[in-house]
Amino acid sequence: MIFVNIMTQTIDTLLIDDHPFIVDAYINHLKQYEAFNPKFKFEISFATDSDRAIDVLKASKEPFELVFLDIRVPESENGKIKSGEDIGIYIRKHYPKTKIIIITGHYNLLLLSDVLQNINPEGLLYKSDVVGETISEVLNSVLENIPFYSPTILKLLRKKISSKIILDRIDKQLLNELSKGTKTKDLTKALPLSRAGIEKRRRNLKELFGVTSNDSDVLISSAIKKGFL
Repeated sequence: MIFVNIMTQTIDTLLIDDHPFIVDAYINHLKQYEAFNPKFKFEISFATDSDRAIDVLKASKEPFELVFLDIRVPESENGKIKSGEDIGIYIRKHYPKTKIIIITGHYNLLLLSDVLQNINPEGLLYKSDVVGETISEVLNSVLENIPFYSPTILKLLRKKISSKIILDRIDKQLLNELSKGTKTKDLTKALPLSRAGIEKRRRNLKELFGVTSNDSDVLISSAIKKGFL
């Protein structure tokens, strides 16, 4: 009889999500993956808020090898971490070898562009795509150093590639502020622009999105339909 010695690779893994039941679901998915892939064992830690996530990252003796990160983690108490995106940027800066799998529920080209540019995660999943099979697929790819994007993310990327609309950072910020209902008098505080500069940018956005109405809601509606919000 031939015995095969399977070397087990332990992967220090951090789960960051503000919903404990989702953390539990990820743990179950990882345990299922272990059952079918005995050469891997996940040493799991978790955090359900931004402050705890940073504390766990700093306290670890060695950098985590793998992080599952919800992009909608609430702002930290000191206001320095605004979202999961900021946590991702922090991880990428301080622990560049850590593999990051981001989960987002936003069907939003602006967010997708920022995440790809600022974090460049090894995995990017749309929340409704996340099932046991998807977790297995992303782990199979990421653990072999192959990037993985779930089907809905790929659809957004195709839309981005085929779109003739190109927005710079200020355009993205302006569109985001308008979508939140920020009034014109307050836009100068949120953006590095004068009132005249804001109006010029707004006119340019209307032209890009093919909007003739002066109503900002129409511009926002068009941006949503095209996947930019």
